[in-house]
Amino acid sequence: MIHSIKVLFPAIIIVSIFLITTAYKNPVKKESIKTSKIMSSDLAGFLMSDSLSDGRQIYDAYCAACHGNKGDGQGAYAYEMKIKPTDFTSGIYKFKSTPYGTLPTVDDIISTLKLGVRTTAMIPQLQLNKVQMHEVAKYVLSFAPKEEKIGAPINIPPKPEVINSLISSGKKLFDVNCVSCHGKDAKGDGPSAKKLVNYKGKPILPANLTYKPLKRANSPEWIYKIINNGIEETPMISYFGVIKPKDIWDVVYYIDSIPKENLASKNRGGMMGGMNGMMGGMMGRGFVGEEYIGMRIDMAAAHAWMMGRMMNR
Repeated sequence: MIHSIKVLFPAIIIVSIFLITTAYKNPVKKESIKTSKIMSSDLAGFLMSDSLSDGRQIYDAYCAACHGNKGDGQGAYAYEMKIKPTDFTSGIYKFKSTPYGTLPTVDDIISTLKLGVRTTAMIPQLQLNKVQMHEVAKYVLSFAPKEEKIGAPINIPPKPEVINSLISSGKKLFDVNCVSCHGKDAKGDGPSAKKLVNYKGKPILPANLTYKPLKRANSPEWIYKIINNGIEETPMISYFGVIKPKDIWDVVYYIDSIPKENLASKNRGGMMGGMNGMMGGMMGRGFVGEEYIGMRIDMAAAHAWMMGRMMNR
């Protein structure tokens, strides 16, 4: 009983700090944000609708600090991050269900709000309810160039049963298509790795696929989407038309079969481990990469994420 009190007491203190700080940092409360009827995901429809004001209010409260009031990724805290916030005005999105060169759907934006982008300061926005996420997703898409079109989600063939022959086939496809960047051991150290640049001409390294979590490829379905669609603004091209849709599952299963090193487990700690160790220990996991920056900047989201983890939501 005494041990339980010792464990619970620090948790109560930290949750209280989160609540107090959040009240000052994010004065807009859920109940004060108006919500409108959920609409079509057509971009032109969004721009003709006056309901964008609802999404703007949510965006200003929870997103502008990093992504900027104009959606250009130039928020007040952007300078702190090595992995910069997305510039929504570019129309370029990395993680989506739609084909290369098209805008994501509202549901894709909502997926990022729910999952965050691991290893970056973009932490899950679980302080928002379903309708609020929909409203702010519409507003985020309104920053895109007007000529851009929202794509239709790709069709993912049924997931086959995992068998050794599929994993073996996936390794062969990986060796042909992926080793030059990701390396023969999938550690992101292929012969072309050090020559790669992003769309701004800045050096960029391939993902080390022996680590977890990755930014988004933490489920078979998302690995499939990334292989099929590519990741815009990076050298990760779309393999649509290069690898047959059903064979992409083979590559997915091979990547999934590679032994992974859990980066989050390294950052677990107790109360004396600093912000990362303290809150990471309470949440049953450590933070990875720049997630601690997002936790500090966005206290409402941090509190919701922490509570969700504590309650195994």
